[in-house]
Amino acid sequence: MKKRTVFVVSIMLILSVTAACLFACGETEPIKKVPETSKYVSHTMTVREDGTFKILQLTDIHFINSEVENDYNLSKSYKYRDEWAKEAITAIVEEAAPDLIIVTGDSVFTLDTVTSFIHTNDNLAAFEEMAKFIDSFEIPWAFIFGNHDEEGKLIKKLKSAELTKQVLGEYLMSDEIKHCLYTEGPEDITGVGNYIINVVNRDGTTNMPIVLFDSGSFLRNIYDASDGEYHSNQHKYEWVHDDQLDWYEAAINDISRIEGRNVESIVFQHIPFQMYATVIDSYIRALTALGEDWTDTISENWTYGETRTLDTDIGSVTYHGGIYNDGAVAHSFVGTYCGQNFDGGHEFERLVKFGSTKYVFCGHDHRNTFSFTYQGIRLSYSMSIDYSANGIVPEAVADNQHIFDETVQRGGTLITLGEGSSVDIRQIPFARNLYRETLAELNMAK
Repeated sequence: MKKRTVFVVSIMLILSVTAACLFACGETEPIKKVPETSKYVSHTMTVREDGTFKILQLTDIHFINSEVENDYNLSKSYKYRDEWAKEAITAIVEEAAPDLIIVTGDSVFTLDTVTSFIHTNDNLAAFEEMAKFIDSFEIPWAFIFGNHDEEGKLIKKLKSAELTKQVLGEYLMSDEIKHCLYTEGPEDITGVGNYIINVVNRDGTTNMPIVLFDSGSFLRNIYDASDGEYHSNQHKYEWVHDDQLDWYEAAINDISRIEGRNVESIVFQHIPFQMYATVIDSYIRALTALGEDWTDTISENWTYGETRTLDTDIGSVTYHGGIYNDGAVAHSFVGTYCGQNFDGGHEFERLVKFGSTKYVFCGHDHRNTFSFTYQGIRLSYSMSIDYSANGIVPEAVADNQHIFDETVQRGGTLITLGEGSSVDIRQIPFARNLYRETLAELNMAK
């Protein structure tokens, strides 16, 4: 009995001394349990000390890696295009000072139809140029594929869009690139590069999961019985598929389980779904019914971030700013092609029903930068960088090929996450006309 009593007393003394030492050393708070991380999360990033986290979206950079020079026509001196893009991006990044950069596709523009102008279709070389440049900022960055990244020399060799994207993705994950968070994602769902970056608060709880979707490219392997041919590159665009949405729902449910609450999330993808077109068309009809010229409202003169809500024929829609400059939305294809019916996917309907995603950001359309909220989800375009995709074809061939000489659509989008899932969105325009500046410099040098 005495030995047991002495043992118990000894243990109590040791615990008392240990507690006293911890207190004396300043360990007055209990050791926090390391939060569980969802198996669906590829990367975790933490907010700043002030509780904010800044995301900069860049889209449609369209590097061409061309050396073509024309002493008589600057618009055909394609060697300047990537340098202009780099200068614009540098200014935008410096102003935004982001914690994370997300490049939402179409980082290159090297498809065969422009080879005769830029004298190259080496999408891998252009892609590597883009990746090394973005990586040079030494800021964590993420990437998702657009429809043009796969086009060029590499896909002709591999004869597969998926294999092409895998090769490009492997470069992002190579030792040459130090700061890219790109992840190839699950092999058993559609697309390459579906992954989740979870932004957490200082205490380890989730602030906002960032969901990155591969929204595809063009419709694949469409057989036309009338000519016995397969058609792939037909400017009819793909979508986020149901198996990707199943994965997304499972991921958010798992994160919500860990958090003990339903978390809100934010989605980035390249190609917009049809609701982008439906919403802006309904808003324009509502403005017209009020006797207003819609171009007076949906224009660069509107202060981005100010809102105007209208009752439309599809319900309440809120405009947040941005321009509708392409005159169309190049959304996922809805209709009949080669005797097959396509419904454009079910993304928006499922996002609304599931109730987690409150923000969707896309690229793809170059000149569109508008932002609307409908049924609780804010649908936004980013400003684009593009100096090439709408500026390669000579003016005599296409009158609208002057994007290198336009500025209202060019810039980036800054998304700032705050406490309690608050989100602030603003555009960072790049208003300088580098084409005109270069033209003036060359004329002075003559």
